[in-house]
Amino acid sequence: TQTNAQADDVCRRMARDYPKTPVFRFASGQSIAVDLGPSITWATETGTLPLGRCIVVATTAKWALVNVPTAYDVLFVEEAWQMSWADFMLLGQVSERFVMIGDPGQIPPVVSVDVARWETSPRPPHVAAPRVILDDIGQRPEKWQLPATRRLPSDAAALVRPFYDFDFGATAAEGERAVLTSAGGLSAEDRLISSLQHGSVAALTLPTPDEGPPLHADEELAQRAAKLVQQLLRRDAKVRVGGKTIDLTPDLIGMCATHRVMNSALALALPSKLQGRIVVDTPERWQGLERPVMILVHPLSGVVRPSSFDLETGRLCVMASRHLAGAVILSRDHITETLSSTIPSATQPVGRPDVSGRGLFDNLAFWNTMQDNGRVLRG
Repeated sequence: TQTNAQADDVCRRMARDYPKTPVFRFASGQSIAVDLGPSITWATETGTLPLGRCIVVATTAKWALVNVPTAYDVLFVEEAWQMSWADFMLLGQVSERFVMIGDPGQIPPVVSVDVARWETSPRPPHVAAPRVILDDIGQRPEKWQLPATRRLPSDAAALVRPFYDFDFGATAAEGERAVLTSAGGLSAEDRLISSLQHGSVAALTLPTPDEGPPLHADEELAQRAAKLVQQLLRRDAKVRVGGKTIDLTPDLIGMCATHRVMNSALALALPSKLQGRIVVDTPERWQGLERPVMILVHPLSGVVRPSSFDLETGRLCVMASRHLAGAVILSRDHITETLSSTIPSATQPVGRPDVSGRGLFDNLAFWNTMQDNGRVLRG
């Protein structure tokens, strides 16, 4: 996997769905060995791993830092589009066979150095490994496409499908997933929550101040997000997923914004009894993870001059595709005006994709679809 959170999540699912299969969670010595299930064993040294048949789960960074005495039969790479070609090259010692799992709608690998010199390289080290392999005419990988998304409700799958260059459906039938609540009041938050019984994605917009939206931490937006969480719990919300209806508890709710300063504001706005129980993080950290209900701050809320970072389709795609039953998007009401007045600069190297132009088109189409379907409420 690409993060420790993803590795832990894979182990929890293995323990839940295949309880008789022993799995080793391979991590650094500084990692805190949390309980992932009775079939999961923590290991920090290669010498403690079995030499026979086994399943070992670790991050790309962990595999790259150790010497594997005996190569594994196959290495499954989860969220492979998060992994750069440079990181993938370090995994050659782990196995000679790879299954790379993921989709190109994700955020590109995070690289902290200037990559201008490699932009037009045949195998750019900073580009997602699957993209390098697929673009290399010398490689002949087997390519399989899954016909449907397991995670998303059917209406959410239709909403994010334009972000991709291929078609897919949803395993969930129309109306199968929902957030069910007791009767509520007439506040914007209550009306928004009630709408999740008949559609999995809804948005709430707040008026943009005359002097412009807050550019960093939007405290009012954070307070409204916290109010939404409290209203969901106060109204005894339940989530219907996979034929089962369960109570919505704090650990089944996630929150996300693109900048850490806004995530900090979201976390601090929560009541003390909920802080630490609800995961609040960036879309980069949410990749590969999911929750029944997600509370999101739109990537362009508070942004009046969008950069390529803000327009990157992957961020909006990741944020809008983490939920199993319901997602709420919060934003200032300037989104349409900002997108309509933006003229992106074609700063990409020759032969490379126009990320900003594609992102502007995708963002505008997404927001227009939300409005046309009556899924945007004014707060």
